[in-house]
Amino acid sequence: MVLWPTGPGELIKLQNENIADYYYGNWLPDGKRILFAGNEAGHGPRCYIQPIEGGKARPVTPEGILLPLVEHPVSPDGKLFTAIGPDHKAVIYPVEGGEPRPIPGLEPWDMPIRWSADGRSLYVFRTSQVPARVYRLDLSTGRKQLWKELMPFDPAGVTDVYAVHLAADASWYFYTYSRRLSDLYLVDGLR
Repeated sequence: MVLWPTGPGELIKLQNENIADYYYGNWLPDGKRILFAGNEAGHGPRCYIQPIEGGKARPVTPEGILLPLVEHPVSPDGKLFTAIGPDHKAVIYPVEGGEPRPIPGLEPWDMPIRWSADGRSLYVFRTSQVPARVYRLDLSTGRKQLWKELMPFDPAGVTDVYAVHLAADASWYFYTYSRRLSDLYLVDGLR
């Protein structure tokens, strides 16, 4: 894994000879560590914490646990993160390691997008649903409140909304979708 500077500076190579594959990750709010999903040779994927200033990646989940494909799986205070198990169900893990806790009110195939700015809610949407309904899920009560319905202006051929990204304050968003279009022709006079 390599960190490239966005201005003057040298690139930083993170040393992890034991990590065979990296998947995706995100910065922790302290800017000194990265949470990422990867795997060691001969082992299943899991989540790790990697210090930037040196030191090896430390596993914080058991094998089989991945980060959701979201911009920010880490809570604003940097203490918790959302992860997805082999059953496709999202849970919350402590950054420092420990047992996961279920997310109240989360239904199968609900995907966490990001934490709310105050850390008390998660924005979630159901994958493969058109239009995509994004909810704000209160973590203390499990209550879901519809935040937005997402669908392109021209819905023709839209088959899936599969990636939704929100700003930290939810003031802007963007999403990705699949569109399948085809043409139908009528031919007369064939023999």
